[in-house]
Amino acid sequence: MRESSVIFLPFPESIKEYFTSETQEVFRIDPDIPIPIEIPKDNEKFYLENMSIEMVLSGMLRVIETREVQQEWLDYYSGFVLFLRPDILAKIKEITDNGLNDENFLNAHRLIREGKAQEGLNEIRTFLESHPLVWNGWFILGWALRLLCRWEDAAAALRKAIELGADNSDSRNELAICLMETGDNSGAKRELETALSKDPENVKIISNLGVLALKNGEKEKAAAFFRTVLEIDSGDPVAKKFMGE
Repeated sequence: MRESSVIFLPFPESIKEYFTSETQEVFRIDPDIPIPIEIPKDNEKFYLENMSIEMVLSGMLRVIETREVQQEWLDYYSGFVLFLRPDILAKIKEITDNGLNDENFLNAHRLIREGKAQEGLNEIRTFLESHPLVWNGWFILGWALRLLCRWEDAAAALRKAIELGADNSDSRNELAICLMETGDNSGAKRELETALSKDPENVKIISNLGVLALKNGEKEKAAAFFRTVLEIDSGDPVAKKFMGE
């Protein structure tokens, strides 16, 4: 179940910046067709000025999927999405080819996000039986195992994900957490530094570097990391906690 809803709004003026007079020769805006916006359910109040183009595109894709509006609107939304995201068909093909629209994969991701790691673990193992070379499945497996404090098993799954193509900051950060818990601080440092090089303002990674520095007895270095986190996000609870201590 998606944790969002779709609302329809008159065509927002802020979206017009994506369409110059030249581009409207290719795709013409129809101000009479309302625009669907996907709103997270935990967003108690939605302010129009906070709307992003991604919320518009997600809303259109949701409506295209459900097909609960007239065909003229569906054709318009399809053209709109393809105009702004011409690579969308390749992305959809990639998702389909890799099985990422598989029920077991989607259920596993949902369950783990809801804090039901053991249930998610069962789902993702079923997915991996039929998709053993899809790195996304191994990442989800590693994530679930890490939440269950099965550090070594989680590290093995995350290494497999990286080997298959998940060379991204999230995978490296998750692996670093597992390595810290097993006492491999040098390995954790290596993974975190690699993750940070890919995503220099990721506060989770910087916070984990601070935690690692504390584990190594480097209090000044840890404080520097946590100060950096607070410069990026002044409300970060992890950095505030450690700086308070």
